[in-house]
Amino acid sequence: MDAWIDKHGALVDHPDVATPPSKDFYHIFVTRKEFILRVWKIVPPTRGGGRSDPFELKDDYADFKDDDKFHSEVQRLAGTNMLDYLTKIAEGELDYLPRLPKKVLTKIILNLQLEDVSHMSRVNKQFRELCNSCEIWENIYRRYSETPITPELEELAKDKSWKRLFFTNKLQLQMQLRRMKLNPEDLPPAGGYAFITHQEEEQEQQ
Repeated sequence: MDAWIDKHGALVDHPDVATPPSKDFYHIFVTRKEFILRVWKIVPPTRGGGRSDPFELKDDYADFKDDDKFHSEVQRLAGTNMLDYLTKIAEGELDYLPRLPKKVLTKIILNLQLEDVSHMSRVNKQFRELCNSCEIWENIYRRYSETPITPELEELAKDKSWKRLFFTNKLQLQMQLRRMKLNPEDLPPAGGYAFITHQEEEQEQQ
């Protein structure tokens, strides 16, 4: 297990803002010996009661399994998936995949089918950011697209993103590249071309 502990001695080191409607800040910190939850409650000015002091919950692995108050706070702040994740750690089941180096995760993602990349992006925030990164989609574009990679295309990708280019049909892409070569006075009126396809919009919503 030591190989999966970060430089702060944590198996889990997760600060975040609570799921709506709460606006509380929290920090979940799990070591080899204990679970720690720190909470900073945010009280809206319109609500009475004044300020609320931060508080901390702390359990060893055995106590965490049966601590209903701890479980309730984790579920309120971070949701059921996080509670399930912590419960599995308490039971000795550690999820190794998110702990792999980014370079290794990138290679894994690039060996997935496109549909599976979309599914993986829904696992958690870490995978959503990784699966939508420019690095991933540049590799996907170079692998699957028949459009030659030119300096103009690379410049367009910097502006629009490789993912958007991938879901843009050839005609629209040619229009965009042609517009880059025109003088401003030669460009069509704003809104003359639709850049993002309906298919790409659906992908973005996913």
